Parts: sequence; structure tokens; C-alpha cells
Amino acid sequence: MRKHKKGDRPMEGSSTTGPSRRQRVRDATLRELIAVSREILTTQGAEALTIRAVAREMGMTPPGVYRYFDGHRALLDAVIVAILDELTEFIAARTDEVDEADTAGRLVVASRALRRWGVEHPREFHLSLVVSPPEEENQAVGRARRQVGRLFGEIFAGAWRDYGSASPAPWPRAPRIEPLAERLVRILEVSMPSTAAAAAFTRCWMRLYGMVCLESLGLPRVVGDEKGDLFEAELAELARALGLPETALDTGR
Repeated sequence: MRKHKKGDRPMEGSSTTGPSRRQRVRDATLRELIAVSREILTTQGAEALTIRAVAREMGMTPPGVYRYFDGHRALLDAVIVAILDELTEFIAARTDEVDEADTAGRLVVASRALRRWGVEHPREFHLSLVVSPPEEENQAVGRARRQVGRLFGEIFAGAWRDYGSASPAPWPRAPRIEPLAERLVRILEVSMPSTAAAAAFTRCWMRLYGMVCLESLGLPRVVGDEKGDLFEAELAELARALGLPETALDTGR
């Protein structure tokens, strides 16, 4: 067999795999820029997150940072994508700890995972709520934003198939909400068993997400709620409305 000698050209059809060294270095710097940006966000606040501040922390010049981001908005978008990806991965990881057949328990655990991440990362959570007009939204941000709702929607759909359609206290028809719900599931690209399921999902998602927003702002603590009792009360009410077994609320505790 002929040995490959130094200076030989690669054989036709052969190819190297993986990114080049230059690309690996660039990717590593990009990850570090995003990590530093998050650190500034969490320690100093969103108003302190500027190109100049990131450059200073990285030991770079502002023009150097502009080689990675063409402006402040692009930097924010990259940070938002990283935040939403982490949130989705956190909810998915916690939910995967529950048996797939336990659809009620998975919905409860996913809901609590959303709350836990939002409360433990309040400044990141608030930044993730920044929404641009549809015509201006960065595609990567839109994808990352939809994947959070899609994951929750898929988990909800499983619970609805097992319990919601036969709930002893079914959700009342809401003709004005149903078109909004259908639009939401189309945006999220999630399949719901029925229009009723889509409407119930929309109401549950808005209520639970809204509670996490309030709690991440610290508002429940004003009245002495330090452990999420208001969130748990809301979750328990939604579980009853969906016909979930009472034992589902003990999942993951």
C-alpha cells in the first residue's frame, strides 16, 4: 500500500471534516463574547450591556467586537438566543426525568421548571421578553422564542389527550379566544388534538408564563410569597380544570 507522503495532495473524493482552526477560534471567541455579555447583564443590568463594556471586559477594542456583531441590537439578539436555548434545554431536561407515559406529571414538572429558571435568572428572563415587531425580529430570536412555547405545547398536548378531553369540569367554549389560539399553535408549529385543546393550551400558557413574569419581578414577595405559593395555587387550579389526577402535583417534589 502506498504511504501518504508529505506534500501529497488529498486523493480525489477525500475531504477533511470539521471546522478549520480559524473557525474554531472564532466560534470560541463568539461564545466568550456572549458569556461576558450575560455576566454584565446579570451583575450590572441591561443598561450596562454595551459594545464598549463587552470590549473592555474581553480586552478587545470596540471595532474588534464589531467583527462579530454589527451593532448593539445584534449583540442583544445573540444573548437572547443563548438565554432562550438554555431555558428550553432546562425545561426539557427536567421533563425528561419523568416517564413519558406520565403526561400529567410531565406537564406539572415542565411548569415548575419554567418558574424555577425564571426566578433564578430574573434579568435574563426579562431580556428574553423583549419582542421586536415581526418585520424586524431576528430569525434566530424568533426560532428560539418559538421553541420554548412549542416544547410546552407538545407536553400540554400529551396531557390533554390523556385527561383534558374527558375532564369532569371541561373548559367552557371561548369563541373569541379560539381564533387567537389557532394562530398561536400555527406560529409555534405545534399540533393540538382539537380547537378546544388549542384554546386551553393558550390560556394555560399565558397564565403560567404571566405568573413567572410577575414572580421574576419580585412582585409576589411584596405580599410575603417567598416560595411560589401563588404560582402553585394557579398550577393546581389549572390541573383541576384539565382533569389531571391530584397525585400529578406531587411529581418531582
